[in-house]
Amino acid sequence: MSKRAVLQLYAQCLRSARRCPQWEQREMMKTYVKMKFRDEKHTQDPDRVRMLLADGREELDRMNYYHSIYEAKQRAKTAETAEKQRPTHCPQCQAVYPSEQANFCANCGTKRPEA
Repeated sequence: MSKRAVLQLYAQCLRSARRCPQWEQREMMKTYVKMKFRDEKHTQDPDRVRMLLADGREELDRMNYYHSIYEAKQRAKTAETAEKQRPTHCPQCQAVYPSEQANFCANCGTKRPEA
Protein backbone atom coordinates (compact mmCIF):
# COMPACT_ATOMS: atom_id res chain seq x y z
CA MET A 1 0.00 0.00 0.00
CA SER A 2 1.22 3.43 -0.82
CA LYS A 3 1.84 6.26 1.56
CA ARG A 4 -0.43 8.32 -0.68
CA ALA A 5 -3.42 6.04 -0.01
CA VAL A 6 -2.86 6.39 3.74
CA LEU A 7 -2.60 10.19 3.51
CA GLN A 8 -5.72 10.40 1.35
CA LEU A 9 -7.69 8.32 3.85
CA TYR A 10 -6.37 10.49 6.70
CA ALA A 11 -7.49 13.68 4.92
CA GLN A 12 -10.91 12.20 4.12
CA CYS A 13 -11.38 11.17 7.76
CA LEU A 14 -10.48 14.65 9.00
CA ARG A 15 -12.89 16.21 6.47
CA SER A 16 -15.62 13.89 7.65
CA ALA A 17 -14.89 14.77 11.28
CA ARG A 18 -15.32 18.46 10.44
CA ARG A 19 -18.88 17.70 9.31
CA CYS A 20 -19.95 16.82 12.86
CA PRO A 21 -22.68 19.28 13.85
CA GLN A 22 -21.52 20.10 17.37
CA TRP A 23 -18.14 21.52 18.31
CA GLU A 24 -17.47 18.88 20.99
CA GLN A 25 -18.22 16.03 18.58
CA ARG A 26 -16.04 17.63 15.90
CA GLU A 27 -13.06 17.98 18.23
CA MET A 28 -13.52 14.47 19.63
CA MET A 29 -13.68 12.94 16.13
CA LYS A 30 -10.64 14.89 14.90
CA THR A 31 -8.69 13.76 17.97
CA TYR A 32 -9.84 10.16 17.45
CA VAL A 33 -8.73 10.18 13.80
CA LYS A 34 -5.33 11.64 14.65
CA MET A 35 -4.84 9.14 17.49
CA LYS A 36 -5.77 6.12 15.36
CA PHE A 37 -3.36 7.11 12.59
CA ARG A 38 -0.60 8.12 15.02
CA ASP A 39 -0.81 4.76 16.84
CA GLU A 40 -0.05 2.89 13.62
CA LYS A 41 2.38 5.42 12.17
CA HIS A 42 5.37 3.05 12.16
CA THR A 43 3.58 -0.06 10.88
CA GLN A 44 5.61 -1.63 8.07
CA ASP A 45 3.85 -4.96 7.49
CA PRO A 46 1.98 -4.63 4.14
CA ASP A 47 -0.79 -7.01 5.22
CA ARG A 48 -1.37 -5.05 8.42
CA VAL A 49 -1.37 -1.77 6.46
CA ARG A 50 -3.95 -3.20 4.03
CA MET A 51 -6.11 -4.35 6.93
CA LEU A 52 -5.84 -0.95 8.65
CA LEU A 53 -6.76 0.86 5.42
CA ALA A 54 -9.80 -1.38 4.96
CA ASP A 55 -10.85 -0.74 8.57
CA GLY A 56 -10.31 2.98 8.12
CA ARG A 57 -12.41 3.08 4.95
CA GLU A 58 -15.15 1.17 6.73
CA GLU A 59 -15.14 3.65 9.62
CA LEU A 60 -15.14 6.54 7.14
CA ASP A 61 -18.13 5.07 5.33
CA ARG A 62 -19.91 4.69 8.66
CA MET A 63 -19.16 8.30 9.64
CA ASN A 64 -20.37 9.56 6.26
CA TYR A 65 -23.53 7.47 6.60
CA TYR A 66 -24.31 9.06 9.98
CA HIS A 67 -23.62 12.50 8.53
CA SER A 68 -26.02 11.83 5.66
CA ILE A 69 -28.74 10.68 8.08
CA TYR A 70 -28.29 13.80 10.22
CA GLU A 71 -28.30 16.11 7.17
CA ALA A 72 -31.45 14.45 5.80
CA LYS A 73 -33.20 15.02 9.14
CA GLN A 74 -32.08 18.65 9.12
CA ARG A 75 -33.41 19.14 5.56
CA ALA A 76 -36.74 17.56 6.54
CA LYS A 77 -36.97 19.78 9.61
CA THR A 78 -36.20 22.89 7.52
CA ALA A 79 -38.80 21.92 4.91
CA GLU A 80 -41.37 21.28 7.63
CA THR A 81 -40.69 24.68 9.19
CA ALA A 82 -40.97 26.38 5.80
CA GLU A 83 -44.34 24.70 5.17
CA LYS A 84 -45.69 25.93 8.52
CA GLN A 85 -44.95 29.59 7.80
CA ARG A 86 -47.91 31.76 6.95
CA PRO A 87 -48.01 33.22 3.44
CA THR A 88 -46.41 36.65 3.07
CA HIS A 89 -48.49 37.71 0.03
CA CYS A 90 -52.25 37.91 -0.45
CA PRO A 91 -53.44 35.10 -2.75
CA GLN A 92 -56.10 37.40 -4.24
CA CYS A 93 -54.15 40.57 -5.14
CA GLN A 94 -50.52 39.55 -4.39
CA ALA A 95 -50.08 42.47 -1.97
CA VAL A 96 -47.58 41.94 0.84
CA TYR A 97 -49.12 41.55 4.30
CA PRO A 98 -47.88 44.42 6.49
CA SER A 99 -46.89 42.17 9.40
CA GLU A 100 -46.77 38.54 10.53
CA GLN A 101 -49.78 39.22 12.77
CA ALA A 102 -52.00 40.67 10.02
CA ASN A 103 -54.99 38.40 9.35
CA PHE A 104 -56.52 40.34 6.47
CA CYS A 105 -55.08 41.96 3.36
CA ALA A 106 -55.00 45.76 3.72
CA ASN A 107 -55.44 46.09 -0.05
CA CYS A 108 -58.44 43.83 -0.81
CA GLY A 109 -59.64 42.60 2.60
CA THR A 110 -59.13 38.90 1.85
CA LYS A 111 -58.58 36.73 4.93
CA ARG A 112 -55.01 35.50 5.21
CA PRO A 113 -54.77 31.70 4.83
CA GLU A 114 -53.28 29.69 7.70
CA ALA A 115 -50.04 27.78 7.30
